[in-house]
Amino acid sequence: MLFVMVLTFCLFGCYPKPELPQLKVLEWNIWHGGNDDSLPSDGRPSVIEVIKTSGADVVLMIETYGSAPMISDSTDLDYHLISSNLSIYSRFPIIKKLVFKDSISTFNFGGVEILAFDSIPIIVFDTWLHYLPDTRLAPTHLGEDSILAWENRGSRDDEVFKIINSIKTYLNNSKNVPVILGGDLNSHSHLDWTIATKDTFNHNGAVVNWTVSKALTDAGLTDSYREINPDPLKSLGKTWISGKDENGKFGYTKEDRIDYIYYKGSKLKAINSESFTQIPGEIIEFRDKKIMYPSDHGFVLTTFEIDINK
Repeated sequence: MLFVMVLTFCLFGCYPKPELPQLKVLEWNIWHGGNDDSLPSDGRPSVIEVIKTSGADVVLMIETYGSAPMISDSTDLDYHLISSNLSIYSRFPIIKKLVFKDSISTFNFGGVEILAFDSIPIIVFDTWLHYLPDTRLAPTHLGEDSILAWENRGSRDDEVFKIINSIKTYLNNSKNVPVILGGDLNSHSHLDWTIATKDTFNHNGAVVNWTVSKALTDAGLTDSYREINPDPLKSLGKTWISGKDENGKFGYTKEDRIDYIYYKGSKLKAINSESFTQIPGEIIEFRDKKIMYPSDHGFVLTTFEIDINK
């Protein structure tokens, strides 16, 4: 009996468990195709350098605007152009393309199904919600109901509910085929605007259950960045440049997070999530490389473990 116990321990306890495969997903609004006129030089090589340095397996891109072929060729990632705005890049085969033209424009939303590591299907969606009303101008001096009424004057609330209704089948099947949804949502998160943060980040005392983020989490999706970095006071994860000051220089007069990677499905587990940003045209140090930053948005990089046994 002792021999059997020792043998069992050696077989199952003496050796480390095999590492689970990992999937790196990068979300980024690259700003006018990565080549805005205000940049000191063509920003597309910088976009490519960031993607390559990140080691991303999947890239959810916003404001693609003609740059997709160049980026794909330079990164060895296949791509699907959903619209002039949205594109998805993948190290793994893209086996299905998903659009919902009857309910939401491809300028706002679309996706693909990839086959990761030869046998693991994963649904990936890319998203852009309307930029108006300008999230930087939220009337934080008002009560929550008035703030939400201001927020919902635009179309973001309508867009997000159309998206959720369009993908219900995929969300309901996420136990079998996990779902990743990322993008530039142009909206704050209720996970950032809490009692703890009400007197910081120019929140002006406001605690707000923002419509878009609340709708996505109510649909069962998890905000990967906030899951890994649960305290917004320590890790806000800002991704949005506030604009130019009176001297015409970009600056962070407000600190906002409006770019996200959400997911649903027991086969996926976020094990790391980071946010990076810099003033456009200035140098960002990323993974020990110095790169001219080409966008007015920061990017989010989340690493998932995939457990096919769940």
